[in-house]
Amino acid sequence: MKQILIFYSLLLIYATNLLSQNMSNNNPLTIDSGYINVNGCKLYYEVAGDSEHIVLLHDGLVDLQIWDEQFPLLARNYRVVRYDRRKYGKSSDPQANYSHIEDLNQVFIQLKIDKAVVFGMSAGGGLAIDFTLKYPERVSGLILVGSVVSGYAYSQHLMTRGGRIDRSYFSDQQKLIKYLIEDDPYEIYHMNIHAKEKLKKIFGGNPKLRPDNGFVALPPDRQALKFLSEIKVPTLILVGEYDIPDVHAFSGIINVGIEHSKREIIANAGHLIPLEQPVLFYNAVKEFLIDNPK
Repeated sequence: MKQILIFYSLLLIYATNLLSQNMSNNNPLTIDSGYINVNGCKLYYEVAGDSEHIVLLHDGLVDLQIWDEQFPLLARNYRVVRYDRRKYGKSSDPQANYSHIEDLNQVFIQLKIDKAVVFGMSAGGGLAIDFTLKYPERVSGLILVGSVVSGYAYSQHLMTRGGRIDRSYFSDQQKLIKYLIEDDPYEIYHMNIHAKEKLKKIFGGNPKLRPDNGFVALPPDRQALKFLSEIKVPTLILVGEYDIPDVHAFSGIINVGIEHSKREIIANAGHLIPLEQPVLFYNAVKEFLIDNPK
């Protein structure tokens, strides 16, 4: 078992390094970064590339850095935008109740994005779905990664990670982050030591999960679960082989609800597919984008 673990880790490092080497052989990436103002809140963004737009939405654990592997590669052929949602990364903490949907709409407006393929990771996937239902004219395609869907309740198994944690973890960010990186069987596939190290490096010992200061994100006007059939754009649904059962259930519901959507299982991955399996992820996304030109 130990030999298998070492071989698997070396294989992952080789594949990731190969991907990075291929990227570095091209011209250096020019990144435009800054802040947009939304009702007194500053949202940090980065933009690179040209042509049709892609917008990347991060998950509920990692800020825009979850897309570090994919951002430069996609920017070869697209104008790629990623940003930190409120209370994440370099963006402001909320000073009043707010809407992630309207924040995203302001990203489109202020960065002059007419239409885009929207990538959503986990909670960002739920946001991508809700945004598409409210602003369908702005979305030309969806790539949903370990996505949730509004209107479908989380199980007790998900909330306790199969009985492994309790409420005390959610009031101690260091404790929660340590658990998710080192011990959780679903967040990162347990044999993917390299991905665990990358996640530790992203956090750098400093929690990125910040409190809401008493202010909350407002729910969507309509819970997406009952209205998925209204989404008509090409949709790719990716879920990690070892992700928690709830996320597999979400992906199945989304797949059934969005006509002609495509669902793929990414092998040897838990929840954080872009971090765990960047090569498999990029290949699946590249094929989808080629098959669904805008």
